[in-house]
Amino acid sequence: MKSNSEKEALEAFLHENAELEQLEEFVGDFNIFSALDIVNNEKRHSNFLSWLMNPKESHGLGDYFLISFLKNISFKASSLGMEGPSIFDRDSWNLDDAEILKEWRNIDILIRCDNQKFICVIENKIHSKEHSEQLRRYKDIIKREYPDYKKLFVYLTVEGDIPSESEYMPLSYSDIVPLIEHIIGSKKNKLGSEILAFISHYKEMLRRYVMKDSEIQEICRKVYKRHKKALDLIFEYKPDKLLEIHDCLMDLIQKDPDLILEDSSKSFIRFIPKNLDFIPKEGSGWTPKIKRILLFELNNNPNSVDLYLIIGPGPQKIRKKLYDIARKNLSLFNKSNRPLSKQWFTLYKKSMLKSKEYEDKEVEEIRKFLEEKLKNSRVWICPKLKMKLKNLVSTAYNMVYAVRYVH
Repeated sequence: MKSNSEKEALEAFLHENAELEQLEEFVGDFNIFSALDIVNNEKRHSNFLSWLMNPKESHGLGDYFLISFLKNISFKASSLGMEGPSIFDRDSWNLDDAEILKEWRNIDILIRCDNQKFICVIENKIHSKEHSEQLRRYKDIIKREYPDYKKLFVYLTVEGDIPSESEYMPLSYSDIVPLIEHIIGSKKNKLGSEILAFISHYKEMLRRYVMKDSEIQEICRKVYKRHKKALDLIFEYKPDKLLEIHDCLMDLIQKDPDLILEDSSKSFIRFIPKNLDFIPKEGSGWTPKIKRILLFELNNNPNSVDLYLIIGPGPQKIRKKLYDIARKNLSLFNKSNRPLSKQWFTLYKKSMLKSKEYEDKEVEEIRKFLEEKLKNSRVWICPKLKMKLKNLVSTAYNMVYAVRYVH
């Protein structure tokens, strides 16, 4: 029999719960994609995007969406210093003859424009990860089959995850939604009612279910935080352990006076110790506010938590100096024994929470476990790493500004 406090928690949950009513309204609204249970189906997302990109399809948009998409990724690729056709090239192209291929050589979406000698690979992930070096394999196939074509490689994920291959540009579904909203706003008078409804349903499905901090996710978080006890009684387990651990990590970093929290997501929590925050802030394409080049990143996986130290995009002189010093300390910077990539490069990796610990512990236990690690002589930023990193940063800083002063 339930205790009085548990009954009271259930009563509070059921009585005048505004967020729950709002959630029920969202779920109650008809959406063809959620009705068909394809919200998390990567192949169905790829099929829809392929249909929208294809100038020959029945939507009546011609190459409008395809051009908008390619302009967007061209601009982003240019800002990251990646090779490929410029946005000006795209603006002059007629893509009516473009071919959009699905699952060609297992590539999710392939855009091929023979007249322009251009090809674009899109690998699409919703809630899965890379496997079997697939990005490298696809890149090698394209370079072998189309050696003279201009190329772009895109890694499309919910949160814009960093790909393992540096030639791939990270893209999030947050970049896709504005393109679709623009179509709805600018072409609604030219589209048939059924096509407009179909595209609108897809846009709403992305906003509510798929995107980082989607409407439904945000409401669920509010409901769960306010009525945690009642929901634990109903479901007998927490509905989203990944999100709870994310909140724990964010809270630990925000409350630590020696750490600076950077741009983060559900899967990636980025930060830098204050006493190491003196690299020239000239990064690009990574952190939107303060353009740091070097950051720690906690990778919040479904069954583990790992700590990384990553060089992001930015001036090559700074990146190269950081890389060179790390290469001289391979016993410490344990991931530096590889060629320096153009965009993101991991210097260091440490397992914070292994899969057995993740499975065996409840979220509150995990919080205490991680908090203890933080308090216990900075196990995740050990003194030796701290000292080497400070020397590394100081040397890079002095080198860059000495060069500027001379010139």
